[in-house]
Amino acid sequence: MKMFPTVLFLAIAFALAPASAADKMKHNHGVSDTPQKGHGMSGHDKKMQAYTGEVPHNLDTGSRRFTDHGMFSVDIASRLDPVAINKMHSWVLRVRSKDGKPIDGAKIVIDGGMPQHGHGLPTKPRVTEALGDGKYLVEGMRFSMNGWWEVKFDIDSGHHKDSVTFNLVLK
Repeated sequence: MKMFPTVLFLAIAFALAPASAADKMKHNHGVSDTPQKGHGMSGHDKKMQAYTGEVPHNLDTGSRRFTDHGMFSVDIASRLDPVAINKMHSWVLRVRSKDGKPIDGAKIVIDGGMPQHGHGLPTKPRVTEALGDGKYLVEGMRFSMNGWWEVKFDIDSGHHKDSVTFNLVLK
């Protein structure tokens, strides 16, 4: 009978204690409700959700595409070929209007991450120089592991705003 108060105390303490990190991860499958510093989807105000399946067999990994609402045609080219894991490198982003005219003076926000892992980019790439003719130098790009990566660009030309996502599968 002397153990009953101790057991009761432990049961109440356990019930009132905050959930451990392991318990929280078990309930939300490791996806944080708030962006982690340096790993969030801040440029798109979206949460990166872990996609646990295989890389889609029809994943478009092309380097040219139209933005989500067709406002711009966008090309990307890495200055590091092939793109290597854990190496800082830069890209050239070219933005044109839907009828092919270069878009200079745009504000561009870069974000991305790994859909299968639910985390963002390990660095904060940004446009460091306008190269003219609708081209922009993007520096600070680095990928920390093999797999499927998304790189997202929010483009604001002053007249139109639109977004585009490029997929890379690094091996």
